[in-house]
Amino acid sequence: MQDTEAKPPIWRRWAALAGSFAAALLSASWLSHQSSVPQEAAYMGGIFVLAALLWVTEALPLFATSLLVIGLQIVFLANPGGWDGFGFAAGNAPGYRDILAAAADPVLLLFFGGFLLAQAAVKVGVDKSMSALMLKPFGQGPALVLAGVLCVTALFSMFMSNTATTAMMITLVSPMLSQMPTGERFRKALVLAVPFAANIGGMGTPIGSPPNAVATGFLQKAGHDVDFLKWMIVGTPFVLVILASTWLLLWFFFRPTVSGLKVKLEQQQVSRQGWFVVAVFVVTILLWLTDKLHGLPAAVVALVPAVAFTSTKLLDKTDINSLEWNVLILIAGGISLGAGMQMTGLDKLIVHALPIGPGSSGFAVVVVLVFATMLMSTFMSNTAAANLLLPIGISTAMTLGDGFGEVRVAMDIALAASLAMALPISTPPNAIAYSKGEFTTKDMIKVGALIGVIGCALILSFSSMLMRLAKLH
Repeated sequence: MQDTEAKPPIWRRWAALAGSFAAALLSASWLSHQSSVPQEAAYMGGIFVLAALLWVTEALPLFATSLLVIGLQIVFLANPGGWDGFGFAAGNAPGYRDILAAAADPVLLLFFGGFLLAQAAVKVGVDKSMSALMLKPFGQGPALVLAGVLCVTALFSMFMSNTATTAMMITLVSPMLSQMPTGERFRKALVLAVPFAANIGGMGTPIGSPPNAVATGFLQKAGHDVDFLKWMIVGTPFVLVILASTWLLLWFFFRPTVSGLKVKLEQQQVSRQGWFVVAVFVVTILLWLTDKLHGLPAAVVALVPAVAFTSTKLLDKTDINSLEWNVLILIAGGISLGAGMQMTGLDKLIVHALPIGPGSSGFAVVVVLVFATMLMSTFMSNTAAANLLLPIGISTAMTLGDGFGEVRVAMDIALAASLAMALPISTPPNAIAYSKGEFTTKDMIKVGALIGVIGCALILSFSSMLMRLAKLH
């Protein structure tokens, strides 16, 4: 992976490392002196602070921080050595196998399949043909090409896995990058557009993102039926407006430095191997789209390209070794961090610390829930954050009044969960895009945080109106 900017001085890296560990120790010490915080949650709080600071500052490579998170959880939480003062203060502590199992989530297999699809498409050159076909209507001007990447990605993401969409679109964008100089900042805009649009597109349908499905499930148990069309009436306008905002931000920060830059999409002849890759590509996407019919999880479907490409020797040992394994480690660390917060109860302590109560203003409570969802999803699985906050939000909504009913609170939380895109570990699409090495974490924070704030403000301002339009009460 290559940095697109000069590396900071070595003293700054060591200062960031020392500051991160000092902040983690102080956080764990402070939490351990709180009577309501058990020992394991205090340890996890320190690990959380350390991981957050290291991921933000990149004082260590991102995948190295992930390995550190997993190792620290094994030592401080599982305590396989049986050392005094470590592990859980009361109850059964998780074994080291439990922590490793959390890090080996099936979503990693989904990533692996997506990487193999991209690798095969690049190897036989079919990626250039596909990108030309799908993006040709948008022309060659950078502004329109950027709009095309955003729109096509968001459209796919509304009906299939955000992760699979990102893996596909990153493949389609790669030929465009090869036409630009290495230092051209517009390269950042094109690559960042893919994960941002994939996350945003997931807001548009009940199946677009796991938090959406979680919300509809909770609402059905509460006696509210939010069908596919009603969700789209609420979610699709947000997708369109936030996509437009994303286009403006990416164009503002990463406008081309080369005057008159054109992105040519030349149609190329597809070889026999290319058609085979296209066929596997189509079959895999159709299986991802129709999981409700055949019942195969997305991670299992990811084995289709893995088996098809390796058994036919289209991808050999060299191709497999060249995959971005560091990204898989990065994602494993993010999943492990969220699992650790749940195991120790730190996530519940964070939620209970939020200023939510029966006497609170309805709007104030929704503001807290929406922004808390976005912030928590930045550092842990957005599905886990939704699972945690949705029951609290729905139960709190019963006492709010002022038009802040269960449906509005639940949908606001679910939509906000898709706006966490400030860090490479915030969502799987972010991690896949980061693997291209075209931008730094600071680039992602700069744009992703603004998109998140704008999106939350839009949700808080217009969700009630859209729900009335959809006849949701």
